[in-house]
Amino acid sequence: MKLKNLFLAVIAAGAALVGCDPNETLEDAFNVSGEGEVTIEQIGGSYSFTVESSFDWVIRGIEEASAWLDVQVDGQSLTSSKDVIKASGSAHEVEVSALANPEKDRSVTLTLFANVKHQVTLKVTQLGALGDGVITTTVAGMLENPVKGQQYRLSGTISAVKAGQDKNGKDYAGFDLTDATGKIYVYSLADATVAEYKDKLANGATATVVGEYDYYEKNQQHELVNAVIEEYEAPATVDPADAEDATVAAFIEKADAVNYYRLSGTVSNYVDGTTSAGKKYIDFDLTDATGTILIYGITDESIAEWDGKIKNGYKVTLRGRYQWYEKDKKHEVVDAIIDSVEEVQAETIEVTGLVLAISKFGFLVQTTEGIAYVYDKDIEVAVKVGDNVTVSGEKTVYQGIDEIENYTVTVNSSNNALPEVEPTVLDAAAFDAYETPMFGLVKFSGKLTKSGDYYNVAVKDATRKGSLSNPISVPEDLLTKWVDVTGYFVGITGSSTKYLNVIVADLALSEDQHEGEGGNDTVGEDEEGFELTNTEIVAAINAAVENKANGYADITIESASGNWVGKMNAQKNITFVQLRAKDGSGIKSPAFAKNVKRIVLRINSKTPANRTFHAIPSDKIPASGDYKAADWATQYGEATATGNVDENQVITVTGETKDFALIVYGGSAYIDSILVICEK
Repeated sequence: MKLKNLFLAVIAAGAALVGCDPNETLEDAFNVSGEGEVTIEQIGGSYSFTVESSFDWVIRGIEEASAWLDVQVDGQSLTSSKDVIKASGSAHEVEVSALANPEKDRSVTLTLFANVKHQVTLKVTQLGALGDGVITTTVAGMLENPVKGQQYRLSGTISAVKAGQDKNGKDYAGFDLTDATGKIYVYSLADATVAEYKDKLANGATATVVGEYDYYEKNQQHELVNAVIEEYEAPATVDPADAEDATVAAFIEKADAVNYYRLSGTVSNYVDGTTSAGKKYIDFDLTDATGTILIYGITDESIAEWDGKIKNGYKVTLRGRYQWYEKDKKHEVVDAIIDSVEEVQAETIEVTGLVLAISKFGFLVQTTEGIAYVYDKDIEVAVKVGDNVTVSGEKTVYQGIDEIENYTVTVNSSNNALPEVEPTVLDAAAFDAYETPMFGLVKFSGKLTKSGDYYNVAVKDATRKGSLSNPISVPEDLLTKWVDVTGYFVGITGSSTKYLNVIVADLALSEDQHEGEGGNDTVGEDEEGFELTNTEIVAAINAAVENKANGYADITIESASGNWVGKMNAQKNITFVQLRAKDGSGIKSPAFAKNVKRIVLRINSKTPANRTFHAIPSDKIPASGDYKAADWATQYGEATATGNVDENQVITVTGETKDFALIVYGGSAYIDSILVICEK
């Protein structure tokens, strides 16, 4: 391969006797006429030099570049670092050459090695048509036709910095990057970049970032992941004392993440508390004549000074900077410094009417003018449905809903008949669309589950969920069953998952238990069940740990109905089957003797929403790689978790099958037990 004079050679001057001791004789020499770095152009080229050695020698590193670099000694190509060139009194000619490179830049370091004392390195780089493989563009340019996993180089201004440690103690950092064409969320930085920049990142800084494009389905969000910061310029120092006066509307229009602005307005939706890490926080909405904005990030100093001194309805003046929170699509004030709080006498209100429904912390009163919502967590509810009451208290607003708090109540009479009102029956489409009227009486059906202190209802084919607003009591035997809920609408909450909240008027077991859709999770008279219990799962995992299995390992779980085998998490303190959507993770059932009708999964509350479990023929489970739902056209059935609740989900099996494998799509998922229901 002779392509001389088509190269850029970078040769260190005075290299004729590299590796030689001044006192060496010619009989004990290793002379190389070139060293350092050589760059071959994209169109191809070669570089030649000579070696004179009184020792046998080799060229290490040849195998690393065998696909593109030809290394010849005296016209003969070498293929291995084990090819020995014998000592000789005459010089050997060495040539490295490459054809045109249509791919990325590539390089290799060759070491001419005689012994530890006599060795010389030469780095050979060839430019490629794709350069370093990174596409340098704008945010808008990338989003025109983004390719998942492709690296992009973007430059812009940093805002919404998030940095800290996750629950496992690992450092993380991320931020929004904005240029003249748009904004992208830099979700994760490479570990080395986190270590270097975690404590340096600041809103208003400018940076050039290289990262891989990804799309986060749950939040429908474009992201850069595994990003590296190539260039970083810290923002100019901004003095909060130089804050410019602004209305809420002007503040939002400026969207300035660097400079401070002074805002004044009325407090609503005030919340304070302590994070899981023990840090105090205060949040509230600030409203002036032009609009409302969330005060999300308040400095520790201001919290210490004003904690307990702010209430809904008070006037507050503060200085802060702008942030856009993509997940909730909200404008926010961060780094806020509270300058003054003005106590404002709350507007008082008095209503008389009939109690329609009650919760732990409030109740609804039907008055001559409509329905009033009485709500105060600090006051025990002491009324009953059917009481005629007079309520006096302070008029407040929370999440856009008029409320009465800090109230007193007088019961005028009891056991009054309620007005006859037909509820609005909501199917899935109407359930997802419902917004008004506030306090309207509605009825819907779905599967009842409990997550922490919350009772939620999964409505079939709806994207929203129902939520019972602080119910007085819920019969435990209704959990995981299909129920009919009648209640008064009190608003929509939630970010990625929306919840339609109701104060319950009636809760009853539904006549339609939706067999195969989460209700039919018991063994019938003409059926028999084969169960893999949680006790059996834990025993198998503990045995695997004892046998030094680590991470996702091959495990056999012995059960009364036969042995389950698969690849799953095997670490200490694991008390469930953990599957994930890649690397052969799955679990194969025993070969049951009867036709399988349903597979009941007891899903652990660690499983997020939208994780889908697939039952597929055992011989179809992928050996490795990332699972995709499209990878198996033939499957027996599937079930999807509603998210963060202990729940039963049923896979209704179609077709005749005696064995199956369970795999998951959408990320990691967790199963406490498995019940396989078969024909008797």
